[in-house]
Amino acid sequence: MTTWRRLVPIIPARNIRASAEHYRDLLGFEIVHIEPEYGILRRGPSELHLWGPSGIAPERSNTMLRVEVDGIDDLYAECQRLNIVHPNAPLHREAWGTREFAIRDLDGNLITFFSHEE
Repeated sequence: MTTWRRLVPIIPARNIRASAEHYRDLLGFEIVHIEPEYGILRRGPSELHLWGPSGIAPERSNTMLRVEVDGIDDLYAECQRLNIVHPNAPLHREAWGTREFAIRDLDGNLITFFSHEE
């Protein structure tokens, strides 16, 4: 029987170094590896990989990620302080029982943070 251990998303970036620094500075990721066309970031057990340069304009990106977190209220407060919460996606409760909010990164990728917390 196969057991899935984790998924590691790979998202487009126009500039790997600038995007890696953005995730490091705003969301606390550690830059594990960086080269002109690929980057690996880690925060706790989560990894995020960047590929590029993508050439995709931020307003044309349709890449979306969902990240489950504990302590969503603290993360939301931090993202509000940094003014990076997507204007159409403040913290709210969904009909399927999650609380969530979203941000966009430098490349227009939409990242939705969600929690099953009450």
